[in-house]
This record gives sequence, C-alpha cells and structure tokens, in this order.
Amino acid sequence: MAAPLDPATRPSRLSTAFLSVLVAALAMSFVTGAMIWWWQTQQTPDAPAPAWFRPAVVLHGVLFPVQCSLFGWLAGQHLRLSWEMRANVVSGFAMEAVFLGLIVSGVGLYYAGAEAWRDFWIVSHRVLGLLLPATLAAHWIAAVRWARSVAK
Repeated sequence: MAAPLDPATRPSRLSTAFLSVLVAALAMSFVTGAMIWWWQTQQTPDAPAPAWFRPAVVLHGVLFPVQCSLFGWLAGQHLRLSWEMRANVVSGFAMEAVFLGLIVSGVGLYYAGAEAWRDFWIVSHRVLGLLLPATLAAHWIAAVRWARSVAK
C-alpha cells in the first residue's frame, strides 16, 4: 500500500514565488480594471480623463502577456498534475475557464473591428473580471480542504 500523499510536497503545489507573482498580477489587473470601469461609467463627453486613467489602461494592457504566460504555465504544469491526482478539478476548471475567458474577451476588446461586438466583449470582460476573485477564492478553499483530507 502506498504511503499517504503529503500535501506540502505534492507535485502540483505552487511555489510561494509563483503564487506571489500570480496574485500580484491578478490583483493589479483587477484594480486597474475596476478603475477603468469606474471612469467609463462616470465620464461625460466633454470631461477630460483624469491623470491616472491612461497609466491604469497601460498597466492593465501590459499585464496581459504576463497573465497569458501564467495561464500557460498553470495549464501545462499545475493543472495537468492536479488532473492526474484528481485534486480540485471542478474549482480549478472553473478558475481556468474564467481566466481563459478574460484572455479571449480582452483580445476581443482590443482587436474586434466590428462595433456591433464591442458591447458583448465589454460585458463579458467585466463579468468574468468580477468572477475571477470568486473562483480563485473557491479554488483556494477547495485546495485547503483537499490538503486536510489527504493529510489525515
């Protein structure tokens, strides 16, 4: 009979450094996205944008390739190993689906040429942006519960 799995040394465990980068990138993206959204709901046609608006848009955009890289690493390493272990599959899939949806809707916002699609991409990006912290929290809670269950 195999020894019980130690959750602290499982192969899919994310390092503190990776978690720090991931959470920082997601937090900066969430905050800048909220700032952009807030200003877009407050602006009037003749009002100039505040000084912070352009840097927020630039930072939000600069974080895109970082998040694509993080998504790729998560899908190729963490997700694959967790899938093999059957650990947190539902919460992980939900989080990755939201993450992927944000990437696709961000591309749609930036590159969609048809004005008819713009509102769809905006609403999709905003809804998914609001869902990401919830799916991240759910996945984290599921991971803690899973780790406790296998440590017994």
